[in-house]
Amino acid sequence: MTNIHCTTCGGFISDVERVSYQRPSDISVVASPKSQICGCSLSVILGPPPGHASSPGMDSVARRN
Repeated sequence: MTNIHCTTCGGFISDVERVSYQRPSDISVVASPKSQICGCSLSVILGPPPGHASSPGMDSVARRN
């Protein structure tokens, strides 16, 4: 199982219902992952939301590999 960490604080995201998905270019600083639970009111994850294969401004899967 993959752990999901908040880009803003680095904390572990336990409530995936309260997540904001943003493009990598929208975030200037990414926090290092921590073992603590995320305390943000709205956790931030870089990338497209579940069910979306791509997002404008993101490299295709073929270019990332």
